[in-house]
Amino acid sequence: MAGKPQTKPPKWLNLLSDPRVSQAMGRLVRLRAPKPVLQAAITAFCKIYSVDLTEAERSLADFATFQEFFTRRLKADARPVEPGLGVLPSPADGVLSIAGSLATDTLIQAKGIDYTLDALLGGKEDADPYRGGSYAVVYLAPNNYHRVHSPWQGEIVKWRYIAGPLYPVNRLGIQHVPGLFARNERIIGHCHTEFGPAALIMVGATCVGHMRVCFSDLCTNEGKATTDLNTLTPPVSQSRGDEFGVFEMGSTVVLVFANPDVEALVPVPSPVLQGQGVLRVSATASSSEPRHGA
Repeated sequence: MAGKPQTKPPKWLNLLSDPRVSQAMGRLVRLRAPKPVLQAAITAFCKIYSVDLTEAERSLADFATFQEFFTRRLKADARPVEPGLGVLPSPADGVLSIAGSLATDTLIQAKGIDYTLDALLGGKEDADPYRGGSYAVVYLAPNNYHRVHSPWQGEIVKWRYIAGPLYPVNRLGIQHVPGLFARNERIIGHCHTEFGPAALIMVGATCVGHMRVCFSDLCTNEGKATTDLNTLTPPVSQSRGDEFGVFEMGSTVVLVFANPDVEALVPVPSPVLQGQGVLRVSATASSSEPRHGA
């Protein structure tokens, strides 16, 4: 239940969450190292973490920085989007760590730790369209493909950037930072989809130098303040599989639905690939309009 006593993060995690730490890492991975050194580093990383570079659009010799490797695009056929009525493909490579109900307006972070929908989305008004709905979380490790894709057919109608710290989103962060995903900086895209109103939230993390999205020139972790809820005029249309944004390293994607009828098609937790069918969603709300600013 919500309201259980929760401890404060350890001091060392607070130090690690300082955005300046991630800014320094961002500068490091953007350095242009000598080609042999860079290629050796990328090759070693791929070997240690089982990264398949044959999926990438570009070859090893084409990367000028480690960041270009981290944010690499894949070949067009590397992540086919699974078809199926009511099937929702994963927005990213990673682990589907949870899929649940928003009947109580809370999201589970870990056993005994939860956070509120209002805190995640930045306030009551932003959260109102999704009350009583459902949610799912995909965690990206640093070795995953770092681009995020739309899991639905629809339009991005509004968005908000929420500034904040950058705690790690791995097991340590999840277990020791109460309300982790509602604390870290994040970009929220509110959408009108085939399943009704839904939101895709990109959550920043330690060592994620920047996050970028397709609908704004905003670059995160540059000391900018939280924005208002911005209306996109016209809305940005997206098909399933279209690119939504990019992390400069691993992090987390949270999906929030007004529709309560969402269930996992794979065991939770479970490794998933972008485009893989991971959720089943009722399409009964497909004709509903987004309720922001109605």
